[in-house]
Amino acid sequence: MLMNYKANIAKDPIMHSIYFLLLLEGLKCEGWVDAADRWLRHIVEDPSMIPRRSNTWKELEKRFKEAFSDYAERKRAQDDLKKLKIKNNNLDEYLAAFKTHVLRADIDMNNHINL
Repeated sequence: MLMNYKANIAKDPIMHSIYFLLLLEGLKCEGWVDAADRWLRHIVEDPSMIPRRSNTWKELEKRFKEAFSDYAERKRAQDDLKKLKIKNNNLDEYLAAFKTHVLRADIDMNNHINL
């Protein structure tokens, strides 16, 4: 959507949501897409169902993340950080893995408590 940020499809939260749903395929998400489509139709009929200071796209994105997030990923990333070591004096490889695990563990590197 960033590529089309000036287009109406990107500016309109409902169109943005419909486009997103069209991209999802497969048995693992088919039921969720059908439910999201029904929810979206209700929103079109009654936009007051969306909380203030939010929009259709933000709410759909939140629903998607709740349905498809891997909650164990954060714990695995924290465990991987504890095990991480520099191998063969390759600092670049270590730093790349460190940054990846920090992002996945959702650690705030600006908070000195986390260091």
